[in-house]
Amino acid sequence: MFEFNKFHLKEYINLGLKNIGFNAPTKIQDLVIPRALTGESLVVESATGSGKTHSFLIPILENLDESLNEVQTIIISPTRELATQLYNCLVELVKYKETINVARIIGGADREAEIKRFEKNQPQIVVGTIGRISDLAINSNVLKVHTAKQIVIDEADMIFDQKELIEVDKLIGKIQGEPQFLIFSATIPKGLRIFLNKYLSRVKSISIKEEKLTHGNINHIMVPCKAKNKYDVLKELLNTINPYLAIIFANTKENVDELAMNLANDGYRVGKLHGAMEDRIRKQMIRRIHNLEFQYVVASDIAARGIDIQGVSHVINFDLPNDIEFYIHRTGRTARFDQTGNAYSLYAYEDDEYIKNLQAKGLKTTVLKIVNGEFVDAKILRKSTEKSKTVMIEEEVHKKIPVPKKVKPGYKKKRKELIEKTIKKVKKERIQEIYRQKARKERGK
Repeated sequence: MFEFNKFHLKEYINLGLKNIGFNAPTKIQDLVIPRALTGESLVVESATGSGKTHSFLIPILENLDESLNEVQTIIISPTRELATQLYNCLVELVKYKETINVARIIGGADREAEIKRFEKNQPQIVVGTIGRISDLAINSNVLKVHTAKQIVIDEADMIFDQKELIEVDKLIGKIQGEPQFLIFSATIPKGLRIFLNKYLSRVKSISIKEEKLTHGNINHIMVPCKAKNKYDVLKELLNTINPYLAIIFANTKENVDELAMNLANDGYRVGKLHGAMEDRIRKQMIRRIHNLEFQYVVASDIAARGIDIQGVSHVINFDLPNDIEFYIHRTGRTARFDQTGNAYSLYAYEDDEYIKNLQAKGLKTTVLKIVNGEFVDAKILRKSTEKSKTVMIEEEVHKKIPVPKKVKPGYKKKRKELIEKTIKKVKKERIQEIYRQKARKERGK
């Protein structure tokens, strides 16, 4: 049964949806499409992989006036890769309506060719990055955006740094009338909400939010490294899970390069992605990833939001992201479209507070340790080990502070306070020694 019929869409949209195998709307599409079709402005917060893209593409096409050869919709994307992905999705949907003019406007394209193209003909739908759209619409004034009736900002929390805020503001200022705003993101942090209230006052701040920001069918597994070499733990993990396709996240391009090189030298089929790669090399790498030439892809956060890699069975945080919100975006690369997935994170002593914050957000985590190529519940091991160590420390301290032969009034209380103080000091010294050992191992790598 084709459930999109309830929206009474144009025939070519229905054909396009059937062509890509869409028969029923997702939960977020069910909530957004009817409201967006009425022209209502929305701020939509929903989990990565929940179907946000088509929840705004479908209303855009349904409300498009095919007879008007002017800019009617502007879709702003944070990265070239995501803009290309959105463009490809649009092309698929308009397959049975050849007269619709969709333009992809991103950095790396021939700027002079774009200028000549827009001097002759205006696109009906613009998909691109804010920098290039702003360049052609404001600096060159060849892209006539004043006619736009819809502004879509996808993955909004990745777009708004100070420079981009100014460019978005200038772009909105060129539009005549009050366009419909559709703001989409997996998370809407406080800073973005402040921006929406300040710059986009015409938007009715309607947040359509899932009960959870991550899929329930992702297993979140924490793998302790403690004093062990993190790279050695990673190799143990890879040899234990043997994934179909895993994305391994690192926080910097330097870490991505180093990690990918080390894994390649150790015989793993590995590719890499980060924002500093040349455009030609990055496109070639993405093509090879889609062709499943690699079992592992080492990436910075650009891959968490920039591209949709099919078939990701595992996500591995070699480095935990600095911003907890990015943990959600990274792990959302697996378990796409109701599939199951696994997210592994390597962590050390200093990450304990980070994990507590994740758990406070409602994430259910399992702590597993790799022993002889198998996963073991590390929480049980740690509790048992910590208990035995605590007992040993207390026994040692009690021996060092024996009961005196001659006792004075209040000696029990004073002795107890001294024992507790000494135990606390000894524990602190032991933890510091563990950190020193870890630091020495890191220096000796």
